[in-house]
Parts: sequence; C-alpha cells; structure tokens
Amino acid sequence: MSTIEIKKSVCTFCKGECGVLVHVQDGHLVKVEEDPEWLRKVYPPTRGCPRLKSTAEFFYHPKRVNFPLKRAGERGEGKWKQITWDQAFDEIAEKIDRLKTQFGPEAIASTRGTSYKGEFAIRNRFYRLLGTPLNEIGSQCLCFIPRSILADAIVGMFPHFSVTPQTKCIVHLGVEPLISRPITAYNIIEAQKNGARSIVIDPRRTRSASRADVWLQLRPGTDCALLMGMINFIINENLYDRNFVDKYCYGFDQLKERAREYSLEQVARITEVPAEKIAEAATVYATNKPGAMVEGMGIEELQSNAQVLHARWILASLVGNIDVEGGEELSGPHPLILNHGQLEPKVEVSQEQRRKALGSDRFKMLTWQGQDIISRSMKRTWGRPLEVASGASHPPSVLRAMSTGQPYPVRAAITFGNNCMVASGNSKLVYQSLKSLDLYAVCDYWMTPCAELADYVLPGSHWAERPMLWDFNSYSPYMIAGEAALPHTIPGEYDHKEDFAFFRELGIRLGQEKYWPWKTLEEYYDALVKPTGMTHNEYVHKVRCERKPVAYKKYEKVGFGTPTGKAELYSTVHEQLGYDPLPRYQEPNETRVGNPELAKEYPLTLITGGRIIGLYHSEFRQIDSVRRLRPNPVVQIHPETAKQHGIKQGDWVWIENKRGRVRQTAELFDGIKPDVVHAEHSWWFPELPGEEPSLHGVWQSNINVLTDDDPDVCNQVTGAWPLRTTLCKIYRAETGPGQ
Repeated sequence: MSTIEIKKSVCTFCKGECGVLVHVQDGHLVKVEEDPEWLRKVYPPTRGCPRLKSTAEFFYHPKRVNFPLKRAGERGEGKWKQITWDQAFDEIAEKIDRLKTQFGPEAIASTRGTSYKGEFAIRNRFYRLLGTPLNEIGSQCLCFIPRSILADAIVGMFPHFSVTPQTKCIVHLGVEPLISRPITAYNIIEAQKNGARSIVIDPRRTRSASRADVWLQLRPGTDCALLMGMINFIINENLYDRNFVDKYCYGFDQLKERAREYSLEQVARITEVPAEKIAEAATVYATNKPGAMVEGMGIEELQSNAQVLHARWILASLVGNIDVEGGEELSGPHPLILNHGQLEPKVEVSQEQRRKALGSDRFKMLTWQGQDIISRSMKRTWGRPLEVASGASHPPSVLRAMSTGQPYPVRAAITFGNNCMVASGNSKLVYQSLKSLDLYAVCDYWMTPCAELADYVLPGSHWAERPMLWDFNSYSPYMIAGEAALPHTIPGEYDHKEDFAFFRELGIRLGQEKYWPWKTLEEYYDALVKPTGMTHNEYVHKVRCERKPVAYKKYEKVGFGTPTGKAELYSTVHEQLGYDPLPRYQEPNETRVGNPELAKEYPLTLITGGRIIGLYHSEFRQIDSVRRLRPNPVVQIHPETAKQHGIKQGDWVWIENKRGRVRQTAELFDGIKPDVVHAEHSWWFPELPGEEPSLHGVWQSNINVLTDDDPDVCNQVTGAWPLRTTLCKIYRAETGPGQ
C-alpha cells in the first residue's frame, strides 16, 4: 500500500480561509483536518465546521461536473455532450473573436462569484488584454467593494479584520460574525472575555444581539439616520477626540453643521429606536476605546449604503479609533510580497474603453472614476500602487445592455463560480439577459440554474486542487498560503481546471501569449513572493500564515491615503465625483414611510441576506450532510403576524410583492418586529429537474425574484440594489417546491 502524504492546504468553503491538512493517497483524498500550526497562528479550531467535514462528499459528489460539456439541444433543454478542453477552448475563443470583431470587445461580459473561487487579478488580466471595460455581473456592489472603497476614500485604507483581543468596544452593523466570519468571531469572543462592550445595530435579534450590551433594533433601512444621530450626540457632549480631530481630520465644521439635522428626537422618530438607547450606544462607543466596527453584507444593500458607510468612518474618526491597536487597524500591503498590479508584463485598458464601462457615467464611486482618485492618494501614502477594489461596471446596467442592446450590445459572457440566477437582484431580468446571449460559457462545480442556460459548462477546480496565496486584497494584516493537495486531472475520473489555467489557455488562443509568461498558478505565485527570497512552495512550508508587523498611528508621519492626507469627514472624493461630501439620510423608495400607498397592499417589510450555518450563499444545497442542517428555506415571522395570517411553525408560506411571489417555510420568531419578515437568500433545489421551465426550482423559493435592481432605485454612489427595504405580504401555501 502506498504511503499517505499530508498537504498544507487552505479551505475556502467560506470567508474563513482556514488552514487545513489534507491526507492524500495515490492522488485521492483520504481525510481533511484542521492544521495545528495554523490554529496557533490565527485562531482556535472551528469545532466541527460542517462544510469542512463535507470535503470528500463535495469533491467526489456524483453530480459534480467533471468534464467539459457542450450544449446538444436548445438552450435550457438539458441536453449535453462531453467534449475535450481543447475543443471547448478553441470554439469559445473563435466565438469571442468573432463577436469582438463584430461588436467590439465591450460586447464580452463576465459574471463572477466571491473571491475564494479564484484570483480576481487573473480574470481581470484576461479581460483587459481582450480590451473590455470589465462589464461584469456579480455581487461586487453589495459586498466587499462598497466597504473597501468607502474606507479608502475616507481614511485611505480598509481594515478587513479590525477586531482583536485588545478591542474594548465592538459595533456590529447589520452583520452576524458569529456565523459568517470565523476570524472575527474568535477575536470578538476573546475581546469580550477581556471586558469589551458590544453594540449591535440590527432589525433582528441575532446571536450577537442576544449577548450585546446595547441592541438597537432599528426600522430597516434607517441605519444612516441612526449613525448620524450618534455623531451629533458625540459632538454635542464633547465625547470626541479633540486632538485627533483638530490635527488629523478634514471638514469637522461642515460635519458639525450637517449633524445638527439629526437630533436624538428626530432620529428616534425615523429609526423607531428610543432616543435614550441611541445616546447609550453613542456613549458606550465613545468612552470605551479602542473600538472597532464590523460590517459585512448587512448595510451595503441599503439605498443609502454609501452614506451609512461614510457615517461609520466618521464615527471611528471622531473618537480617534483609526490606526490604533484594537481599533480600525490600517495594516497596508505586505512589505515584501508583490501585488498583482506590479507583475510584468503589466496590462492597461485604454481610457476610451474604460469610459465604456456600463454604469460608470452614473455610479462613479463604484467604477473607474472613483478608483483613479483613490489610487493616486493611496500610492502617495503607501509608497506603491495598490489594487483598489472596484466594480469596474454596474451589474444591473450590464444586464440591461444584454437584454436591450443599449447603450451598446453585450453579446457574450463567461461565468466563473457564480450562480447569478439566484445571487443577483431581479432574477427574471438575469434569466432574460442570459437567454439573449450569442455565447454563454459557465465554469463551475455543478449544473446550476445558470449552467443549464449555457452553451458550454466547464469543470472548475476545488480549493484542494489549487495553491493559495491570499492577502485579502492588501487590506488585512494576514498573509496566508497553501499548496495544491490533489491533482486537477485523473484520467477517467475527472479533468478540472483552475481559473489561472482557464483564462491563460483561452487568452493564448486569442493572441495574449506574451502576457502569460507563467505556465502554472504556482509559477505565478512564485513571481509574487520572489522579493522574500522564497518560492511559493517554500513560503507555504516555512511561513504558511503570518500576521504582518503592524505599525500604529502611521498618519503622524505619512498622513492618510486620501487627497487631503487627513481622515476626510467631509469627503473630497465624493465632492470631486459630484456627490454629497457628507452623509445624509434618504428614505428608501419602497418602505411604508416612503411609499404609504404601496404599503396598503404590501404592509410588511422584507429583509434578506442573513447567514445560515453550513450553507454559503447558493452553495451546498446538493451536499446531503450540510443540507440536512437546513433542508428548506426559512422566512422568519413574528408570532403575532403569523397568528393574524393563520400561519403555524413550519408552514409553507407565499411571500409576494408587485414583482412576483416565492415560497419558504415559516419560522415563528419574536426577535423581529411584527411588520418585518426575514427571508433566506440564494435558494434553488439541485434535486429538481434542470431543464426549463424548472431550472432546478429557481423560481420557487429564490427571494431575488422579488428584489428590484432598477438603476433608479440603486444607491447612486455605489450602485447597490436594495435588499433590506422591499414591501411584501405573506399568506399560507398548501405545498412546497416539487410537492
């Protein structure tokens, strides 16, 4: 019997990025366990993560896509034939080249999932060489990009993991890190053991809210007003750090004037949070330093999300929590490891093409205009160009160009690790847009609803098949690395490809060969770590995971990476882009306050996006051991509301609004207001038929059937569509999907 090798890999089944040991025999996975070395350096064991336990079940699942497939019938008919990778690459490249010649490179779009599916820079290299303005569909303007780019604009860097055991006050902004962020969760628990106070701002009583010192159960969508009320109180009570504000902040007088509009009484009326609770939260935050705030996909999806994020950074700046240990640590890039933009040969997109990025004329902070201003300032402070997270384009605008041809045709798209039929807003438009394409290729693990509409479905690689080098886009003090544990190909069993091989092979066929001098992802990572004097493999085995040395109060010597060199309470970046340079609360268009007539028919506020143990966005529904933890989608309803509608625990109920209706099972929950319901997102049913009209039950429980992504209702700064302020009604359904 052959010996068992133990490989140092990184699990990316969620945003934890946990170091693991993969036991391999004859190229096959034997078992996976947590890496003790990693646990010593980063955080303790996850104590039985169901996703990690399912690794072998996932990898060897009988429904996994293991070989390239080409559509053999009409699109959506569910008929496929197996082909080789060479045939797939040749045919896709030929069609891209033809469409590029006919319509221009801007006609080639992409859709992508979260970062752990692969390196954004690799995908971007391919599209830039193609000459596209990176017209892309994804969740970029809902998640990391608004959070990072607003931090970049206000304080010149984004602290991806701020909470440490030294933190004395933790503010949760519509996020539940005890479920969604393992590193942060551990640090929160340790900080609370050390006496840290906790403030939770959330319409739902989450686990964190149950343990909080102050829970502010606000009316959904009113976060900006709440934070502005806290700002006004802190200024009026002289609780701010006068020395830091006087020396290192820009625009305090203008902020003070704006904040006067948000008295505690006025904010209490808007948010439905008692004035004394707001004052208590502001006092706790201002008097327990250092403090850090945690936000995830919780406040980005508000129509006023950019204003919320701006106010969040104003609060942190007012009390002097910026770039101090246990506060908002601005760690900056690793001093030795290169970022992707520094690799030669470099690739640029012409200004003419960048201006064609869909939505860039309107959503300027999201796209290249905001990126240009911010990157110049950050380079001055950090000493080298950083890859500012940017959406490049506005996803809802890309979808409309696909379906209407305006302002120009978008005729092809490549999906890499993305199930946008359930993960993007307005699923009906996503469907129409994908169906309209001349070429649609999907690289993924599964036959998702999107894959069922494709011309080609190509097997993507699992994290155990890929090396890893990740610094959270230069925004985290952590640098992590792992080796590929399993082969990409075993003849007769499977033939997968990672993003690097996928885009390199396609790029070479399109004339990009000289820009891909690295033959493998391992060679590419060798180039990034070269200044350390190590290869990537040596870095994995000698370093594995490191927390970069962090110097604090760097602003005293080099200033902030902003246009003024200060923390910009009054944002000159916003001002240059034509936006309000100070936060101002705006009532969302679809609330009982903003639209009382619509509320007569749809009296409940629908919020969505809460995390679930085991599941990760649209994934793991076909993994039996994980699916058992959540067999069906759940909508949380207050017991009083459920009683009014004759709904009992576990009943299937319809959730309906003016855009459609879907079914989920009722969970009676008194930790939510009677006029609010929370529905789970990204639901589809792999067990239901894949061919149309079913598409794996995509229309049955997918809450994005009900969300609106019209550019007119999107946040005008970052382009996010609202997921927290949709009006709806509920009533019993007789059966569930597939019954």
